[in-house]
Amino acid sequence: MKLLIASLLMLFFPRKGFEWFIRTMYPNEYLNPNFSESSCHLRKKLRSAAKYNFLFFAAAMIVIWSLWQFEFSMVNTIKAASAYIALTVSIGRGGWSLQTWDGNTLSERIDQLIYKMAQYINVLILLVTIYYPNK
Repeated sequence: MKLLIASLLMLFFPRKGFEWFIRTMYPNEYLNPNFSESSCHLRKKLRSAAKYNFLFFAAAMIVIWSLWQFEFSMVNTIKAASAYIALTVSIGRGGWSLQTWDGNTLSERIDQLIYKMAQYINVLILLVTIYYPNK
């Protein structure tokens, strides 16, 4: 649970709040000299990917809408959000650039948890939109 909270803090809160939580809950990890650099690298990659993917995604949605004039509905919005999440997490995660020799640093565990949670959310959204009753 602590790792999930750390992941959410990394993504959505200022750096000082995230570092306070890590200093409190993971004091040994916080003292690691590479922690600050690798966590900042992961945050930067995810936020950069979210920004650039949004531009690509918006352009793709405009082209798709102009070609097929799909209806704007809640289900179509959820499908689009699922595709955007998959794109951002797949391209934006830190991945191999965060690897160390033991592969078990806090930044790597946060990166892995963010990736797994996003994939689970995407599968859930996919299943809901596939089986949503069309009336």
